[in-house]
Amino acid sequence: MPTIFYRVTADSIGLNDSHISTWDSLASIELDASKRESRIVTICGYITSQRSAGKFEFLQLVNPRLDQAVQVICSKETLRRPMSGQTHGLSKAEVESQVFSTEIRGHTPVQITGSVVARAAPPKNKGQADRIQNLDDQQNRVLEKLDPFVGHIGLLPQVEIQAESISPLNTFPADLVAKCDTAFPPELRHLQFRTDNGLRSRIRLRSKVASKIREGMLKNDFDEIETPLLFKSTPEGAREFIVPTRRKGLAYALPQSPQQYKQVLMASGISRYFQFAKCFRDEDLRADRQPEFTQLDLEMSFAGAEEVMVVVEDIVRNFVWPNVPDVQPIENAVSTGNSSHADPSRFPRLSYADVMTRYGSDKPDTRLGSEIHRIDEWLPENVIGMLTSLQDPIVEMLKIKMQGADPSTSTRFIRSFLDAPASAVYSSNPAGMPGISIYDPSKPLRGLASFGHEAAARVEETFEPEPGDIFIIQTRARASFAGGWTVLGNLRRDVLQSAISEGLISAPIGFAGLWVVDFPLFSPTEETEPGQGGLAGLCSTHHPFTAPKKDQDLSLLITNPLQIIGDHYDLVINGVEIGGGSRRIHVADMQELVLKDVLKLRAERLEDFRHLLNALMCGCPPHAGFALGFDRLMAMLTGRASVRDVIAFPKFADGEDKFVKSPSLLTAEQLATYHLAINDSVEAKHSPLVSIKG
Repeated sequence: MPTIFYRVTADSIGLNDSHISTWDSLASIELDASKRESRIVTICGYITSQRSAGKFEFLQLVNPRLDQAVQVICSKETLRRPMSGQTHGLSKAEVESQVFSTEIRGHTPVQITGSVVARAAPPKNKGQADRIQNLDDQQNRVLEKLDPFVGHIGLLPQVEIQAESISPLNTFPADLVAKCDTAFPPELRHLQFRTDNGLRSRIRLRSKVASKIREGMLKNDFDEIETPLLFKSTPEGAREFIVPTRRKGLAYALPQSPQQYKQVLMASGISRYFQFAKCFRDEDLRADRQPEFTQLDLEMSFAGAEEVMVVVEDIVRNFVWPNVPDVQPIENAVSTGNSSHADPSRFPRLSYADVMTRYGSDKPDTRLGSEIHRIDEWLPENVIGMLTSLQDPIVEMLKIKMQGADPSTSTRFIRSFLDAPASAVYSSNPAGMPGISIYDPSKPLRGLASFGHEAAARVEETFEPEPGDIFIIQTRARASFAGGWTVLGNLRRDVLQSAISEGLISAPIGFAGLWVVDFPLFSPTEETEPGQGGLAGLCSTHHPFTAPKKDQDLSLLITNPLQIIGDHYDLVINGVEIGGGSRRIHVADMQELVLKDVLKLRAERLEDFRHLLNALMCGCPPHAGFALGFDRLMAMLTGRASVRDVIAFPKFADGEDKFVKSPSLLTAEQLATYHLAINDSVEAKHSPLVSIKG
């Protein structure tokens, strides 16, 4: 069987270290084609496309980063010439009898030695969407083109390599198709990287942004400190991953966050701490949630909410946004109505009650507009009675500005939206179905006849509608807000997103930051078992270490804890909760009161926090911190709906890493080593002790 060229391996080839720097200098080489200048190089990369022209082969060599390419010219005789590694141990007759292939499969890694020469003419545009980009030196140019194997790359048009030898370093399977338009299953994630320049760009941007954030934190006098991953089980809220040990009955738990360690660091005299922390929660997955995730974790001693928010804003504005392509920060995207926080250089701040009232969400995308208005005082009782069976309900309405769509188009759109299976949650809402009106000057009262004359006039005066605009009315019970959304808030989000996806309204652009503050310190929950939240269904809104807002009647902690406001703050950008933080309880007696008397943890569970309580007793200063969800931040910055698109090897909906096929079944020997047994007759149940957010 003849030896095939591309089956030679690196075992018989000595790699030349010069390839490391050669790619960096290729773009800046200036050669005069008329003088036939040349430079000898040895360079490594991947061969992608190949074409024949007479006695020559024209190859495209892509650099190891898969973002830059150069044309290689090689005679067919050179390709047929056997390499030294191919002839080792063969007789002269055997060597002369060999037949070598002149075709190199795409994705083959090679080492090329040859002359770099000036390219006589730039490559011709054959209809592909190529464009010229200037480099920093404004003298050399890179032609951006679509490589069929690795996606968009920058082709160096001013030079080419005349190859004297091409040495393959490995082979690529002949039966495998791996082009830039190939969709690979998770099991072939490595090939998705190889062919998808968008994925590569996002992962590299993630690396760059992390580096810049680290630079910003160090400039702000933070110390980067790693905290342990083998922690202990404590009732913070989310389900934990347990790590069994060989000591019978003893196990570690992976940390839900470094929360307790970083508070102990504040008690230890570390004034400013940060790290890119790995966190673990055994929860149901969704687009913005993974069982293991990364957060920028930080804590500051002798500081409160104001100091932390200033630092976080500085990092986002000065170290994140400037390093992300096409970022357009939006200033004053929302009115706060609060002159004390009207500084245009800072993100606006709204209270939890305000955002829930105005947007029906604790993480609104303020760029979308469509604020919610109370209208129950406008409507006659008989009209309200047609909307809901609730007694004394709150009636709210918002306008969807349809940007010039005619009323018939708006009508078809909203009917189609409400008829879709995904909208069943709105049509079956116990508080009543949403009421819909289309502003149409050709109809009685311009389409607002169901409101009556007086209410219709107030709607027109308040909302200033244009033909085709959609009004949505929804009722809700007259009660304090709880949770992160209302029905109308979700309906606002979904209708706007649907109208954008159908091209009826323009997608918002830019990045709008918002601080949401003044959350309730505690929230109601259905869990009533003592030690599982306790106090007839009470849990911490953020986590049990959050301090109450100052200047409150702290006796309410015992008499009516749901009335206490927490010193907690969330950063929301474009409708995504990027992170959250709080001022912490730094006095041990107060922390123990919250855990024992408010949340009513069982005595043995309270002791799980004894290490923290002991640290707080030893002169722990006031402190506050923040955790920024780095995966969510990168997904938002790159316009991706799922954090999986910005994680190199993500888990999927079932929590499985399909590339390595984990989690995997334990063997009988492993079970015995860790004193474990599988009991199929009993279903293990575990409920959160204290809810945790962010």
